[in-house]
Amino acid sequence: MIARSTLLLALLAGLIFCGCGAQKRVRIGACDAHRRSAVLVTRSVVVYSSRTAPPAITTYYACLRPAGEALDVGVDQLGSVYGSDTTTGGFGAAGGYVAAQSSSGEASLAVCARYSSPRLCPPARHWLTMVDTGDRRLVRIPIYASLPVPTLVPFPVTLALSPDGAVAWLQNRTVGARISSGLQLWATVLTARGRSGLAAAPAVIDVGSIDPRSVRFHRRTLYWARDHIEHRQELN
Repeated sequence: MIARSTLLLALLAGLIFCGCGAQKRVRIGACDAHRRSAVLVTRSVVVYSSRTAPPAITTYYACLRPAGEALDVGVDQLGSVYGSDTTTGGFGAAGGYVAAQSSSGEASLAVCARYSSPRLCPPARHWLTMVDTGDRRLVRIPIYASLPVPTLVPFPVTLALSPDGAVAWLQNRTVGARISSGLQLWATVLTARGRSGLAAAPAVIDVGSIDPRSVRFHRRTLYWARDHIEHRQELN
């Protein structure tokens, strides 16, 4: 009996020190740790937010999963009935590339245009922030940059990204202060510039009745449909 009891105690002790029933600890990478506050999660990237109050300012960051360092991609501030003078949203991602759409001055323009001529108002600004989370590079691309008259425009825009480093977007045509129903398709490739930048050279690809649902990439070939006819163009 003594020998049997000793054997049983030895087996129990072995199980305790073995820890065979204990759960395995899983280390979470610095980027993946932000998934709970994420506004966008893909297989490759996380876009997450950090908010300060007051004032109610939200800063958005993008990082490469699982442990890449974060890059600041834009700020969003609580606005009024006229909107906000600082916005960021309309996120997109393909591979390690992330796009964020930002604006400034929209609320001020809306108030000014209500009580005076738009020509006398300060213009709003709109831009895309493109980030390569793998190489930690970014570029800000102005859109609606050549409006002859300060105008409130449809925003965010429809965009498409390529994991090979290209972006395309649709923006409305404008005639003076009037927004046209016609669309302009813009696109650019993204290439490394300097130590931490990306180079972009946006150009108009097409104009007309373009189906927003048709705009897509395969590698760096851009596809779209205008007037129900499909088109494509290789971007270099």
